Amino acid sequence: MIKQAARYVRSNVIEVTSGNAETFVKESPSVPKVFLFTDKKGVPLIYKALSVSFEKKLFFGIVRSEEEILVKKYGVKTFPTIIVVKANENKPKPYKGEMKYTPIFEFLNIYSEAFVPGGGSSADSSATKSWLTEVVPELNRFSANDICVKQDSVLCVILLSQGKPESSLIDLMKQLNNIYDRKIERGSKFKFMWLDTQIETDWAKMFEYQGGNQVVILNPGSRKRFAVHEGALQLSELQKTFEKVTGGDARFNRIKNDLPDFAFRKE
Repeated sequence: MIKQAARYVRSNVIEVTSGNAETFVKESPSVPKVFLFTDKKGVPLIYKALSVSFEKKLFFGIVRSEEEILVKKYGVKTFPTIIVVKANENKPKPYKGEMKYTPIFEFLNIYSEAFVPGGGSSADSSATKSWLTEVVPELNRFSANDICVKQDSVLCVILLSQGKPESSLIDLMKQLNNIYDRKIERGSKFKFMWLDTQIETDWAKMFEYQGGNQVVILNPGSRKRFAVHEGALQLSELQKTFEKVTGGDARFNRIKNDLPDFAFRKE
């Protein structure tokens, strides 16, 4: 009965991944963020209830044990673990009591404030943007700044496709993400995404797109340029291209003008 009832309990809990964690922490910096690290599926009823009790005072996120980057970053050794993070403080505050509502409430109440400038519900946070929780999001006018165009030290690995790519190609990009989910030479990092060439025709033209499925690597920095993967869309062949990029041997094409505008879409 409790499990059935839990489905109807309102929740302000955000699914936090390595893709949206930074946004989640930095947004509304005066509002402390609560992380629950867990190796279980779903969201515990107690945690949902706490997220509602502290609405507009604390933001609540849940992190799965598979998110190894975040687990390591916050020094989590056991599951479940609850910590409180503040944007202006490097050291998180761990909860060390029983996993019961009242002691957790009392712990979190220390960090909550009656009036928090810039507060709001974590459910309304920009961390809920779908493209920040996806490993391989679509590149378009809504997501571009967050995942590529306005990001420092990022190389954007873009899968060009007519329409949404097949799941097998998305899976291939996810494999590459798992392999190259680290900083590379000069502090840059690969980020993976796809672009619908039927909609984003100006971008397709810039990349000299010839049809079919194709991968390009865009450097959106001050010296904008891109490299084209010329082999087959196979893991081993793509790795060869990536090694050329990291080794400084890839041939990049300079983009003379600014990046093109994206096609207009309604939210």
